[in-house]
Amino acid sequence: MRKIFAFIVIFIFIFLMVGCSNEKKQSEEKNNGYSVVDDSGRSVYMRESPQRIISLTYGTDEILSALVNSERIIGYSRWAADPEISFLTEEEFQKVGQRIYPNIEQIMSLNPDLVLVSVATDSGVVRSLEEVGIPVYVASSPHNYNEMCEKVLGIARVVNEEKQGIKIVNSMNEEIKKIEKLLSKIPDNERKVVIAFNFTAAMGRKGELFDNMLTMAHIVNGAALRNNTIISKEEVVNINPDIFLLPTWNFDNKQNINAYAEEIKNDPAYKNLKAVKNNQIKFVPDKYKYVASQHIVESIKKLAEAVYPGVLEEQKIEYK
Repeated sequence: MRKIFAFIVIFIFIFLMVGCSNEKKQSEEKNNGYSVVDDSGRSVYMRESPQRIISLTYGTDEILSALVNSERIIGYSRWAADPEISFLTEEEFQKVGQRIYPNIEQIMSLNPDLVLVSVATDSGVVRSLEEVGIPVYVASSPHNYNEMCEKVLGIARVVNEEKQGIKIVNSMNEEIKKIEKLLSKIPDNERKVVIAFNFTAAMGRKGELFDNMLTMAHIVNGAALRNNTIISKEEVVNINPDIFLLPTWNFDNKQNINAYAEEIKNDPAYKNLKAVKNNQIKFVPDKYKYVASQHIVESIKKLAEAVYPGVLEEQKIEYK
């Protein structure tokens, strides 16, 4: 009986020792890594600072390139260095030299230790990558300038470059203050009313990022004067904007930019509008209108320059 009791005691002791050992090992592994909550609320655990990073969106391309050396990036998105939508230069892209589509096989073949996606990325892609043990960080689609700053800081945390992220955001804030100081000279009653178009309708509903950028550029967003999801032609006429901003990104190679401009200019419904009568039909590259990174500062400046020529003539954007 004593032998059986002694055996049970020894077994329990060994079991507890093994359990403690495993807990200690797990604790040590956890302490060697770090966890970050992404913009979708998921917890992303990183064993160490990622050295083989893939970005699947043009916004995360641009943020990532400002946070880490190109040696740590193994692939940019399909839109990288497309001058109509991406702020990455061809030179910056060539340092990495590879565009990645949201294709599971292609991504896995590159053995990444972090993949950056957005909330618009197919959830199936995220799930498949997680199932094979690849960390995935989901970045937001910001609705305003402050959320864009948070997006930069979040990505900085997951790539373990928080100081650099703070540095970028501080520079953004400094430049925005300089721009605001110049634009604040424009009286409220002299702010221009603008309506921007994509290739199907007016864009920039109230509460969207583009609406916020126009507001920060001291421009009245005509589309935000209505709460409708789609701004009809009749509503555009009723708003009677000072300026039309037309699309420039031929994303599917099926759009004729100049033909669309002529269609707008010659539309009988628009012939008496101030924008048409005063020939205030302008083009601002779509990368400024659909910005998804720290380059929101340049975008606000570009919009203001288009609407108020000369006001920001001497203002240059610098990220220190």
